[in-house]
Amino acid sequence: MLALRGATLARTAAARRSRKRRWRVAAAGALVLAGAPLAAFGIRAFSAPPAPPPYVQTFRTGIGQQTDVTLPDGSVVTLDTASTLEVRFGAGARAAKLDGQGWFRITPGAAPFQIHAGGRDFTAREGVFDVRTDADRVRAFAAAGHLTLESDGSSVALAPGRLLAVRDADVVIRTPEDPTNFTGWRTGLLQFDDTPLAEAVAEFNRYSRRPIRIADGRVGALRVSGAFRTTGAPAFVGALTTGFPVRVQRDARDGIVIAAR
Repeated sequence: MLALRGATLARTAAARRSRKRRWRVAAAGALVLAGAPLAAFGIRAFSAPPAPPPYVQTFRTGIGQQTDVTLPDGSVVTLDTASTLEVRFGAGARAAKLDGQGWFRITPGAAPFQIHAGGRDFTAREGVFDVRTDADRVRAFAAAGHLTLESDGSSVALAPGRLLAVRDADVVIRTPEDPTNFTGWRTGLLQFDDTPLAEAVAEFNRYSRRPIRIADGRVGALRVSGAFRTTGAPAFVGALTTGFPVRVQRDARDGIVIAAR
């Protein structure tokens, strides 16, 4: 009897120890499960969202075309004839590369707006600017706001109403008497004020697939004034023949040729 009673007590104690171990295991499992939501919350709270990919686009106009380009920050660029605009936004940067002519309406932003044109770098926080590249120079007009030319560690600020021209290492800033001589293209207007005929003809040729040609330097040096539509080359040539000692030749191969009379 004593042996049987001892065996029974031993089994009872073993069962109690087994239940305690199960409770301990269960409690540990509960702690692990309870900690899982906290760990997931910590991951969500401290993991930064992935950065959006940069906005990269290229816009072009053909000969005689103009177009408006709206950028991700709300800025708008009006491109003139035969122009190219390459845009890159992202990682705290706003940048555009221009070949041709563009009217920039820049909205305020956390990052400055960078314009790369003709190998020159301009920056602005906000404002309205007309920027143009030519083979031998870069020009910029500030209609509103301040535009800064950055070059070799130095900078030149362009105030509203001022026109900047850069040729090689020379920078010239002046106040034009009539800014529409430079900015009139937006309304389809070419305006000349005592302009060499060669320059006036070059302006018309930017908008036409049938260029006007000048036969010799004497004709190109004549000075002209007046306002014409960008599509008004025939009217322009007609005015030349009545007011200047020139003659006009037209043929299928060379188009319009202006020569001395």
